[in-house]
Amino acid sequence: MSRLIWRTPLPDLAVDEERLWSDIMTLAQIGVLPDGGCDRLALTEADAAARSLLRYWFQQAGLNVSVDPIGNVFGRREGTQPGLPPVFVGSHIDTQSPGGKFDGVLGVLAGLECIRTLNRAGIKTRYPIEVVNWTNEEGARFAPGLMGSAVFTGQLDLAAAHASKDPSGVSVAEALTRIRHLGDAPMQRPVDSYFELHIEQGDRLQQAGHRIGVVIGSEFNCFADITCIGENGHAQATPMAQRRNPLAAAAELITAIEAIGHRNAPVGSAGVASLRLWPNNRINIPHRVVFTYSGTHPERAGMASMRHEIGEAAAAIARRTGIRIDVEASPDREAIDFDPALAVLVEEIATQQGFSTMRLRSRAGHDAIRMAPYCPTQMIFVPCKDGISHSEFEDCRSDDVAAGANVLLHALHARANRASDR
Repeated sequence: MSRLIWRTPLPDLAVDEERLWSDIMTLAQIGVLPDGGCDRLALTEADAAARSLLRYWFQQAGLNVSVDPIGNVFGRREGTQPGLPPVFVGSHIDTQSPGGKFDGVLGVLAGLECIRTLNRAGIKTRYPIEVVNWTNEEGARFAPGLMGSAVFTGQLDLAAAHASKDPSGVSVAEALTRIRHLGDAPMQRPVDSYFELHIEQGDRLQQAGHRIGVVIGSEFNCFADITCIGENGHAQATPMAQRRNPLAAAAELITAIEAIGHRNAPVGSAGVASLRLWPNNRINIPHRVVFTYSGTHPERAGMASMRHEIGEAAAAIARRTGIRIDVEASPDREAIDFDPALAVLVEEIATQQGFSTMRLRSRAGHDAIRMAPYCPTQMIFVPCKDGISHSEFEDCRSDDVAAGANVLLHALHARANRASDR
């Protein structure tokens, strides 16, 4: 049964919209791109500069700052009852290349602004609250993504994460050392709950006209590396009848995967976003092409069907072209359910504040997916313009930012100041 579960509603408590917007725009100047986006790949100098600014803001807000061995940064506001586990709130400030101003950043800076708001109002909470910036959420420089939260929760071995290398051969451990973020704060410690505010990275909220997305979990995601093997040859002189060009076969399969994605839309999606070939020059027919596809679907059967269709397409193209095509599928990322009670809490707070809500699942991966098996977890979505993300043209309205932050504020207060451990 739906009910308000915080001890004392605080209708006049609200974040400083201008301050939060200013923080987002200020952080966006680190790694700024010509069209207004950002390039702050994980553990680069740009990421280091952004982390330094974030730590300064944490200290200004009176937070105790710590860094763990995978580089996650925590800003802790103590609670009034010693020994209680912290309520976590956060996301990430690393970006794609190119990336936008809001993806991840909104969750971290809104969490910080919630702390400032509680400070301004003189409100203490029983439970500590910690704002966290997770390392390498994007996975654009180092694989896998969601790295910091996976290591923190014990789902990824620290040594394996440290050994991961970027395309230039720099390891995570080397990069952490270089930017002085190889910390020693404890990991796999008790956490009461986790909240993450994020832009939707889709257009469902915008299309439906809702302000707040109550995220009930994630969808199934799949990934696979596909290798096409042919033969080198002179790109101009080799007779057409003798060519075994794996790039041509890859192009056919990429087109087929895109078509499969369209056939499964709007609920499902599939496509290719990464392509490498050897020797990759204008005069040689390549002998090897490697690309990666990803897909998402809300149902296990739908995901399996897309996987099957892609496998069938690869086999058919291999038979017809004589090109060897190997498909190396990673295990599906399982759909994750978030905490139902926290979803009700967010809905009730949003409704009390006059915001319309919509329940939905996240199609993209987030650190909340790693936290959900570890502690009660809840995500909050706000609309982003036309659903555009991982792009310089990613955009979000200031009033939507403030709406999400205010819902987050009251959810944090409710959870961190609750009278019992229910």
